[in-house]
Amino acid sequence: MAKLSQHFPEASVIRDADFTTLGYVDAHHAGVIAFCDTIKYARLAAKNPSITCLITTPALVPFVESIPGVVSVDQPRDAFYQLHEAWVHEKRYQYPFEAHLGSHCRIHPSAIIAPGCHIGDHVTIGEHVVIREAVFIGSHVIIEPGVKLGTEGILYHRTEDGPRLIPHGGYLRIEDHAALMSNSVVVRSVHDTDMTQVGRAAIIGLGSVVGHEAKVGDHVVVSNQCVLARRCRIGKGAFIGTSSFIREHVQVGERAQIMAGSVVINDVAESAVVSGNFASDHKRRMLQFAKELRQGQAAS
Repeated sequence: MAKLSQHFPEASVIRDADFTTLGYVDAHHAGVIAFCDTIKYARLAAKNPSITCLITTPALVPFVESIPGVVSVDQPRDAFYQLHEAWVHEKRYQYPFEAHLGSHCRIHPSAIIAPGCHIGDHVTIGEHVVIREAVFIGSHVIIEPGVKLGTEGILYHRTEDGPRLIPHGGYLRIEDHAALMSNSVVVRSVHDTDMTQVGRAAIIGLGSVVGHEAKVGDHVVVSNQCVLARRCRIGKGAFIGTSSFIREHVQVGERAQIMAGSVVINDVAESAVVSGNFASDHKRRMLQFAKELRQGQAAS
């Protein structure tokens, strides 16, 4: 438990209150401090009972009267991540699992596994795998050579000396029977109020990257060389084709198909099939392609 007045100058504390951890304005964890610098996120924070403290701008203070603790600063994001970096340095984030090594695991001697990880039964870990702290791995998981789990992602703030990486303090959860193919990378979450997740019996293809707080559902197939950006959600049984990109926050519905090479910037409905850059309905796109092909042939 901490108080705003312990971490921020007295002049910036509009209302003092307690918080237990850090998170986003949509966090579902008691006692969260978050930040906002737009009216959209101020309103989300004001409606979320999990937010007990908020760092925001002077102009947005009137919109968050329902929140017990408020700090008013010109740059809320910078102030929030300064606090976050202190939280990481002091190891104050907590994880919902204990260190554990299950039975009948096959771990190559070249693998590097940080203390504090949970590894279930019958897990196979290949050559030169790196598993950093705060990673939970279920049972019967296959981790092929060169995989990196629990790494840092692209999160930074700009300084006079250029962009500076912000460390991650959250965790990663890999469910039972998942398979991570060679050189794939899965990033840990930023805070302990959320996680990055790879679902049961999901496959992450060669060289694919799963960003922080992304949620890959059960039975999902992510093909080779894909990028799933931060906080995207891939529904159960969906298919992501080779070299596809899923934008941050996008939701892909259950059993949806993203065809190879797609760039997905909008939500995809359940069982829909999309393709292209930017991705749209695959059938309409193919009909349009066939029409243009015929027109080109006729003109020649």
